[in-house]
Amino acid sequence: MKYDLSMLKKLSDNDEAFILDMLQTFKRTAPPVIARMEQYSSQQKPEAAGREAHKLIPGVSFLGAVDLENVLKGIEEKGKLGEKSAEMTSLIQRAKDIVNELISDFEHDYHI
Repeated sequence: MKYDLSMLKKLSDNDEAFILDMLQTFKRTAPPVIARMEQYSSQQKPEAAGREAHKLIPGVSFLGAVDLENVLKGIEEKGKLGEKSAEMTSLIQRAKDIVNELISDFEHDYHI
């Protein structure tokens, strides 16, 4: 499974409105962050791309999207090291793919 909302359900006392709001917030905010990561990567600014990845990690962890969280942590780490590499570009593309899959799943599963 790409996500697991059990932590979010527990933290919100299973408040459906809150959970839907979190999913909608992710849907609205994640794609622009990914776009900025792509832009910074193409401009050879790995540190900036890593900072953008860092912004998504807390929200992603609440969604139980472990694969995406791990990819974002990889981008963040490469950014801290200042690595301008094809691997970072590949990680950003993987993050983008997972974000798109999650949004599609949320739209399907929760009609957001």
